[in-house]
Amino acid sequence: MIRSACALLLVVTSGLIVRAAPQEPGRPQGDSPVAIALRTTEAIRLDGRLDEPAWQRAPPIGVLRQREPVENNEPSEDTVVRVLYNDDALYIGVVSHDRSPREIVSTQLTRDANLEVDDRITVILDPFFDHRNGFFFQVNPAGARADGQVSNNSETLSSDWDGIWNAAARISEEGWIAEIEIPFKTLRFKPGQSVWGFNVERQIKRRQETDRWAAPRQNIWIGNLAEAGRLEGLDGLRQGLGLDVRPYVSGGAENSDGTFTGGIDIFKNVTSNLNAAVTVNTDFAETEADIRQVNLTRFPLFFPEKRTFFLEGAGVFDVAGLANTTDIRPFFSRRIGLVESTTDDNLTVPLRAGVKLTGRQSDYNIGVLDVETGARSDVGLPEGMVTRQNLMAARVSRNILQQSWIGGIVTHGNPTGGGNTLIGADARFATSTFRGNKNLSLAMYVLGTDDQVSKTRGTAGGFTIDYPNDRWDLALSWKQIGENFQPALGFVPRVGIRKTDLNMAFQPRPEGWGIRQFFFEFRPTYVSNLENRLENWRVFTAPFNTRTESGEHLEWNYIPEFEHLDEPFEIATGIIVPAGSYQWTRFRAEANTATKRAWVVDAALWWGGFYGGTRRQLEFGVTLKPNTHVALSARTERNDVVLPQGTFYTQVITARADYNFTADVSWANLVQYDNESRIAGLQSRFRWILQPGNDLFLVLNRGWVRALDDNRFEPSFDRGSAKVQYTFRF
Repeated sequence: MIRSACALLLVVTSGLIVRAAPQEPGRPQGDSPVAIALRTTEAIRLDGRLDEPAWQRAPPIGVLRQREPVENNEPSEDTVVRVLYNDDALYIGVVSHDRSPREIVSTQLTRDANLEVDDRITVILDPFFDHRNGFFFQVNPAGARADGQVSNNSETLSSDWDGIWNAAARISEEGWIAEIEIPFKTLRFKPGQSVWGFNVERQIKRRQETDRWAAPRQNIWIGNLAEAGRLEGLDGLRQGLGLDVRPYVSGGAENSDGTFTGGIDIFKNVTSNLNAAVTVNTDFAETEADIRQVNLTRFPLFFPEKRTFFLEGAGVFDVAGLANTTDIRPFFSRRIGLVESTTDDNLTVPLRAGVKLTGRQSDYNIGVLDVETGARSDVGLPEGMVTRQNLMAARVSRNILQQSWIGGIVTHGNPTGGGNTLIGADARFATSTFRGNKNLSLAMYVLGTDDQVSKTRGTAGGFTIDYPNDRWDLALSWKQIGENFQPALGFVPRVGIRKTDLNMAFQPRPEGWGIRQFFFEFRPTYVSNLENRLENWRVFTAPFNTRTESGEHLEWNYIPEFEHLDEPFEIATGIIVPAGSYQWTRFRAEANTATKRAWVVDAALWWGGFYGGTRRQLEFGVTLKPNTHVALSARTERNDVVLPQGTFYTQVITARADYNFTADVSWANLVQYDNESRIAGLQSRFRWILQPGNDLFLVLNRGWVRALDDNRFEPSFDRGSAKVQYTFRF
């Protein structure tokens, strides 16, 4: 079934894509704009002024044109971009002219903050010049910095990489200025490669306007490097030895028990495009706590990876775009170093050592991860303890055409013990020139597992056809997950199913009534077991969904659902939903104020049927940004459920209070409470970036449990830690 479906789609869809794609994968399409980088021997002082003579000699790259709101139109404000370089670094200077500098939106200051809520500059670099992989760097008028890697022309930018670079910005009478310094030691590129892929995008937040240098089209996302321009003149670049050594020391206390430890991370360029990382006695004390979620389903929830060592270079392990889904992930790094307890909590397991190899070699993308975890004893573990384990994941893909690839993946090991192996193959065919200038892609995958503990083998496979464009956004995906499919280093919440998802969105731009764009959505889902017996279906519709010219969002949804239960399940303590078939309809109304405002309100109300009863769900959040230094927010989600078997409610409350002294010194505080665990938790994190690559972290985690007989909160846990890391570059 899997093979025949994938074969048919391969013949039909890939034929269309191959005809649309260029026949020379090394060449960009169309009339790509060209920028010239000027070599300089002058010392560049990073102060956001661009007053060195070299900046005046550097030629501007050319005009940025509108992508939003009117494609390829003249921008409302001029933007001047110049590029310099010397023996050590690339410098990008941006003058963002603005006739109303007091209206510039600049609220964020934290490293890797969400700069989509501000005026900002985004710079895209493709040093490999392979038109699919690269880096992005973002700066806002306050000097806040965000960055990440672009893998396989991803539609969304992910801050999964922290490079060593710097920037300065300031608001002037003419607008605002950004000055960016990116050391060549931070990047990977081909020796002698004098041409890089390059793009620049500016956001003027109060007007909901984005201006772009290359490909200012609404169908093209900024991470599509196949549509980037060219940066020429980069001669005589050098990376040094390509060696970074980052030792750390960490100390702390937990419930009055003190600890002190140290470790080291070593990064070495094996080749100019291939990087090896070695970690010893890895420490994650500075990692942000998980945001709590409510689970009213029969299946486990998904929590994203947040640990830096695993996030960096994670894109190379993506199989067929499955990193953007939660139905099936062949490799999920969160399985390493975190083991699920008998109470569904995650217990940390020490990481003694690890080796990671990521990068590109010729037309191949390579990712290898091998980690040695230590033993741990705890009454919450299924066997009371886990022993020392070796866990490995390896991924290789080969670039074909301009935006396509074929690849394979292998994982081996089980975090809780026993052998487990996954082997898989995948392919993705993509183009941004279908029917002239439209995006179209086909992704397919086949996976198999061999689990020694259960002595079973299982398979999974599927495909996705995606047509992600501005007027019409369409996608069809199908997958089959076998009953015995068990990827010990992956994430699969539900097995023994066939699932079909159809996403259809018609997104017109009316050019009037204060409306920027409508989003009319129709998203049915159909799930059966492997004997094709219906298990559940759901149809999510958006008869009304709009974004205004000012950035506000209004939406109303109609959502009929059906679910068949073969077995009863406990949805809340003491409340069991009987086996049987259930059908109900839910409704949803949502309103969000524009994120450009100093205050932001997000509200959604769901109501309707639920397993033979009713469920009302309220989501409400408020964010206050009185100035660049202070950010306050509070959010709550409450479910009131009435079933024939009983009545219950769930509630999660989350509050944040952040203070940013400068772009390099921040203090973040997170408070959470949920009525299921009855635990109130506080995480307070102080970070001081002494200079890029050198950090001081102070972290406090405290918890209080709410007593059942009254409203008293009693101490539950108390952990504090300090960590210093310093990077030596050679």
